[in-house]
Amino acid sequence: MPSIDEYTSNPYAALGLHPVINATCHHTRVGGTLMRDEVMDAMRAASKSHVIMPSLQKAAGDVIAKHTHAEGGLVVSGCAAAMLVGTAAILTGNDPAKMMQLPQLEGMKHEVIAERFARRTNDEDVEYTHYGYAHAVKTTGITFVEVGDGSVTSAEEFEAAFTDNTAMVYWGTGEMGGNLTVEQVVEIADRHDVPVLVDNSNNLPPKRHLHRYIDAGAALVTFSGGKGLRGPQGSGILAGRADLIEAAGMQSTPTQGIGRVTKVSKEEVIGLVTALEIFAEEDEEALISDQRQHADRLFGQIDGAVSAGVTLMDPDHAGRLYPTVLVNVPAESGKTADDVLVELEAGEPSIAAMSGADAQTIRLDVRLCEDWEIDEVSRRLKEILG
Repeated sequence: MPSIDEYTSNPYAALGLHPVINATCHHTRVGGTLMRDEVMDAMRAASKSHVIMPSLQKAAGDVIAKHTHAEGGLVVSGCAAAMLVGTAAILTGNDPAKMMQLPQLEGMKHEVIAERFARRTNDEDVEYTHYGYAHAVKTTGITFVEVGDGSVTSAEEFEAAFTDNTAMVYWGTGEMGGNLTVEQVVEIADRHDVPVLVDNSNNLPPKRHLHRYIDAGAALVTFSGGKGLRGPQGSGILAGRADLIEAAGMQSTPTQGIGRVTKVSKEEVIGLVTALEIFAEEDEEALISDQRQHADRLFGQIDGAVSAGVTLMDPDHAGRLYPTVLVNVPAESGKTADDVLVELEAGEPSIAAMSGADAQTIRLDVRLCEDWEIDEVSRRLKEILG
């Protein structure tokens, strides 16, 4: 058995594991983001004493409101958790009887409008709907009403989807497909007196996206506490209307409701607030410049040095300020992108990367990598594709 000293000095090795070089930037599969030292210091300080959690949540909500232009905020256990309790709040209001009824929705509006989700097939070739992160919304018992064809959504078909049973609109921040802006979505939803919940999990920086969707009129906006904010990966933010934040809090920890599963510790609340304050105050131009230098370093080392097409995409495929290096694995190599990803992860050092838009493309996001890690990514790619 490992000793306590081993756990505190090299915890992964104590469990027989090795760290990976993260060329995905902040995917949850590889542990998410890297928290700043200040965030860790704040969490450690918070761990030294107790606090009344509703009071801490109220104080944290005030900080969230300041930076998001919302009326209030709540810290939960991730962006999906925020989507869950945000939807629940819209369904129930502050009625405790309705809260205890969830996910049974008899007597409540139960339809949620969303853009068409992807379709996949299982091993028996049966097609099913892949809700992705929106499964957190579905957990409340709602029925999705899909609009568009998965790539284009017109204002006419969106408006036609509203009925007397429409409770909410679930919308992404642009990277989910479609040609309607959030501003247009809110304008149409407002005509039907239906609130809009915006999934803004992975769209920071720029820092203006902290408040853009509240400014546009969204009732609720959800954020990941990790990713671009670089707070605790197991934390998230729900920001929006005061009445809905109150309703979400009424059915979240420390009370017993559908949101009890979204519990966060006092340390995570403090860590998230600290990360949010730092993100809101830091020099955004310097941050983005540093991230671009990381991508430039990798691109410069492998462009022309591997038997594959190499592209530097900035902004990324979804229009975000995430400089990304794309490697197109030639089909004549006999390898797919997944083959190369397996080799990268299985080698020494282990490297995690992402698949791209097709079976031959790898996406590499090295914003969080040290220079030596970028050099190792380059070396391994040359070994595999040289």
